Amino acid sequence: MKRFFRLFTATLTALAAFAPVLNAEEVEKCASCAPPVKKELVLSFTGDMMAHIINYSMDDYSLIYRDIEKIMMNDSLTFCNVEFPVNPEIPQASYPVFNIHPEYVMAAIDAGVDVLSLANNHTGDQGTQGLKSTVKAVNSMVNRYRLEHNRRIYFSGAKQNPEIDFKPVTIYQNGWKIGYLSVSQFSNTVPEPGHMLLVDFRDTEESEQFVEWISTIVSEYDLFVLAYHGGREYYTTPVQKKTELFHNLSSAGVDIIWGHHPHVIQPVELYEHKNGNSLIMYSLGNFISGQGRIADPVLPEEEWSYTGDSAIIQADISFDGENPVFEDIRAIPIANIMTTNRDVVITPLEDLTHQAVPEPWMTYFLERYILMHDYFIRNIRLPG
Repeated sequence: MKRFFRLFTATLTALAAFAPVLNAEEVEKCASCAPPVKKELVLSFTGDMMAHIINYSMDDYSLIYRDIEKIMMNDSLTFCNVEFPVNPEIPQASYPVFNIHPEYVMAAIDAGVDVLSLANNHTGDQGTQGLKSTVKAVNSMVNRYRLEHNRRIYFSGAKQNPEIDFKPVTIYQNGWKIGYLSVSQFSNTVPEPGHMLLVDFRDTEESEQFVEWISTIVSEYDLFVLAYHGGREYYTTPVQKKTELFHNLSSAGVDIIWGHHPHVIQPVELYEHKNGNSLIMYSLGNFISGQGRIADPVLPEEEWSYTGDSAIIQADISFDGENPVFEDIRAIPIANIMTTNRDVVITPLEDLTHQAVPEPWMTYFLERYILMHDYFIRNIRLPG
């Protein structure tokens, strides 16, 4: 009997080795499978990944993210807007017509960025062919990280084939089915129609049609995240029409609206509507850029100074059985700091001591920390 039991156990073990293992996507499609348990999500949102000459001329791009890597690696997903075309076949170029090589984006992914937004006014800088090259390059990154690192990278906002309808990207994370879509208000160099999803908040009819379409698809997901690139540049408050669109999208079922484009920080709001709450980030400014380098260190309150710092917004999200619940929303103020080697790196404003920042810049960044801290106390708007 014992011999039979050992043979029986060995047979089960051998069969188990060949049994199909369902990944998250397959579990979702399996009608007989129990719904996955939704563990708490920690989502991090950043601003615009820009690439001016001073940025892409660095010898080691990994230095940009060294001080914030732990933040991005210890969450569930980190979101970032890629504000340039990516074409390795032509030289890198800065404003006003950008082009960057894949290594620059890969440094951010290596540091923990998981989700990319490609819908913005600069993705089409190199025309339709440049946009197609961008999608091809990012697809190559997605495949590389999946095969070599067993890691999934996601993107939305641009596509090579204009005949394919736009639809949300589905992200399976911690038992959640997350819908993700990236749209832009406009494109500087308009590519051929169908390659980028454009929705101008100033156009009432266009906005209403978009809200109506969104309302028909959000119920397919446990959580829906919309990236929106648009608004007025260098203003720390959003224009009214943009606010109206964001509120209407929230009421239509969008759980998180992640805004960018103004290159400066704008308020963060937990918007209350009849179906619950939605997290709205009107603009998260610049994540990395060369704009802040021309700020005046003796004028920390000047409006242009807001192009050199921003925040990583983190949201802790649970599930109450029907809807997402925002357990905590916090801002981690960050700044683009130039090192003694003239490298521009991202550093949390509360942790400047290890950077060799000369005067008057150290005083400047300490002043900026106080200003940013006060800004978020005033401008993270919670219900009640």
